[in-house]
Amino acid sequence: MDVQIWLVYEYLILNFTFGLVGAQRKLLFATQNASIKEFDLQTRKVTVLYELGATVYSIDYNFKNKQVYFPRYFNNDIMRFGYPEHCIILHKVVSTGNRPAGLAIDSTRNHIYWTESIGSFGRIVRCDLDGSNKIVIAQNLDYPFVLRLDVINSWMYVVERFTKISKSRLDFTEQHLLENINSVTCMDIDMENERIYWIVDSTGNLNSARVDRSDVKTIIKTNCKSPSCINKAIDIFGTNVYFSNHNQLAIGNTSQGTDFTVLYNDTNRIDSIYSISYIFMT
Repeated sequence: MDVQIWLVYEYLILNFTFGLVGAQRKLLFATQNASIKEFDLQTRKVTVLYELGATVYSIDYNFKNKQVYFPRYFNNDIMRFGYPEHCIILHKVVSTGNRPAGLAIDSTRNHIYWTESIGSFGRIVRCDLDGSNKIVIAQNLDYPFVLRLDVINSWMYVVERFTKISKSRLDFTEQHLLENINSVTCMDIDMENERIYWIVDSTGNLNSARVDRSDVKTIIKTNCKSPSCINKAIDIFGTNVYFSNHNQLAIGNTSQGTDFTVLYNDTNRIDSIYSISYIFMT
């Protein structure tokens, strides 16, 4: 079966399954040089999953093998652990180049993509889920920091931290500029509505635009401005936008001009967020 047809088929099956079962909603997030935690959106309970002592700027999940993947920025590696599990055990997947920041999983093709940077020189690298077959996809990028995949349509979205947001094919051909930027450290995509969302460091504004570069607008004014306050993480789930307001875990709506609600205050800055649902029979 063609990959794109299979992905659409898998999406329809997933939606049908959610109609028959219930799902528990959680947020996984990493705090600066500290730990990976779980936030229960129903009970608002926070659970420490693992004490890291490392910097993690991205988290992704492979629903096939039920593994959480993340890069350790200063340790130059990618780690994984089973989730949900009663006992979290870390496993090293692959050693990386300098400062891996953005990471994204293609669970259909069984690939991991990540960004690396040495000063202003950066690249995107790919390997298999077990860490084998490592290859360089793109080079000479300007500080690539965020990476998202639209696997159904075979697009890769990349933030080059101080210059632009762009998209390209998964082999980094057919590139398109989406937005010129001066400093952005978080971005996410809404594939269903074909929109991208990002937060500007200097203003704290959470902006959005269509993937054809039209309809650019500010959704939320977070009032968190660098250098004293930094938004490092954003995650879109349906009409909800979850983001870090420095050390706050916050939620807003993707509609323009909305306010936001603080869900949780941490003692450390929140550097990455991933929203996840796991299913149980009703």
